[in-house]
Amino acid sequence: VFTTRSLARTTVEYNALQKINRELMQALGFVRGVTHSEFIKAHHEGRLYFLEAAARVGGAYITQVVEAASGINLWAEWAKIEIGAGKKPYYAPKKKNLFAGVILSLARQDSPDTSAYNDVEIVHRLTKHHHAGLIVLSPKADRVEELLNSYAQRFLNDFMATAPVPDKPTS
Repeated sequence: VFTTRSLARTTVEYNALQKINRELMQALGFVRGVTHSEFIKAHHEGRLYFLEAAARVGGAYITQVVEAASGINLWAEWAKIEIGAGKKPYYAPKKKNLFAGVILSLARQDSPDTSAYNDVEIVHRLTKHHHAGLIVLSPKADRVEELLNSYAQRFLNDFMATAPVPDKPTS
């Protein structure tokens, strides 16, 4: 079960991620465009760990989370940046200051029924073969975190599909 969410700018976590990501982009020599960097926070110590970076938008419905929270479509803005090719100034659009998050899981069911999840903050239900997913939106970051945390255990019970680890690599 995967979850991610937008963070309030006033949190220590937000500021730490901003600093780490800024340093990462400088170290990689990134000049312009859209990037996707992943970090994970350890539950036992709260430390942030770097996972990956790429010169592209994120997957796993992260672009939809960003757009729900900010009103900014990363694909459209990336195109505008690239059309300017660094020769024209780029101005980001004014953004909304909402908070959004996503929960996703591979599902045992062909078409999982998420109708039991009925909070008003749900703005999108994933309709993809053997996947369950919801995007939530709220003016409060704490509410998004609360919903995702409560949904995580329910998704484990209601949908999550697992397969045994093979004895030998398959490829």
